[in-house]
Amino acid sequence: MKFEGTMCHANPFWNKAELTVPRMVSDGLENVLYHVNTLWIFTKSDFMTTMVPISIFGIVAAPLTSVHNIPHLVFWLWVHLLAFNTSNQTASLEDETNKPERPLPARRITLRAAIILRWALLPLCWALSLAYSKEVMFSSMALSAFTVMYNELRGSGAHFMTRYALNGLGFAAFEAGTTLVAKDDKSCLDSAGWLAIFLSGSIFATTIFAQDFRDVVGDKLINRDTIPLRFGSPSRKALLLGVVSWSIGLSRIWDLDLCSSIAFTALGAYAGGRFVQYTTLEEDRNSYFHYNVWVSVAHILPGYWRLFRAP
Repeated sequence: MKFEGTMCHANPFWNKAELTVPRMVSDGLENVLYHVNTLWIFTKSDFMTTMVPISIFGIVAAPLTSVHNIPHLVFWLWVHLLAFNTSNQTASLEDETNKPERPLPARRITLRAAIILRWALLPLCWALSLAYSKEVMFSSMALSAFTVMYNELRGSGAHFMTRYALNGLGFAAFEAGTTLVAKDDKSCLDSAGWLAIFLSGSIFATTIFAQDFRDVVGDKLINRDTIPLRFGSPSRKALLLGVVSWSIGLSRIWDLDLCSSIAFTALGAYAGGRFVQYTTLEEDRNSYFHYNVWVSVAHILPGYWRLFRAP
């Protein structure tokens, strides 16, 4: 009986341990999920602007020959987008006004920790890329160089021409790496693939100022030189002209049939026309969504050519 009493006396300690270990595991899992969510929030706002169109682009420009490559290209793209965004979001204070839900203005992470993360991601991106091929690593290194020029060296705000040229080069580097990872042979692209990358980079360089209508308040606050701030209302008509011109040009380059050309050009006219017709900040955000729909469709066109026109 005394023996049983001793065991009963020991049970509360054991029960306390049983309760503590699951709690520690739960707290640890909660912390991990918190930090994973923070990483996701760094890239969340660029899902439609970068992840969707460039993933589509890589699949059709490669072209994709195995579905097993899709998780690889999506992961490679997301890690590099995270690297770019941590650089971008630690180099400027505009998010306090434009995007207060991002990790830094939301106080989910300190500036010091975000800067450490930004530079830790640099060798990680290169190592990940080298695991695929040295050509993928060169794309990653080029993207890193353009990122430094755009963010840390203030190329994004020094002059509007520098800003948009670096945008085009950056997107081209994103697309080169993603397209290479999408292939079975990750060391080379054919001429159609390189043409598609050149055209896509040029599209972004000449029309990506569509995003600056949405961000005009924060850009004005930090004196960033953008086309909307420099030229005002006429820049809306210039965007419409650019999107329609690209729609017609891409239809000819990728040899679309008449119905597809008309439909694609009409989409471009609608997306660009919204910026002219609707000029409030909220409508500019909606118009930018439609602009990205147009960009995503434009990124499918090399796939149309490969499927129906390639010799």
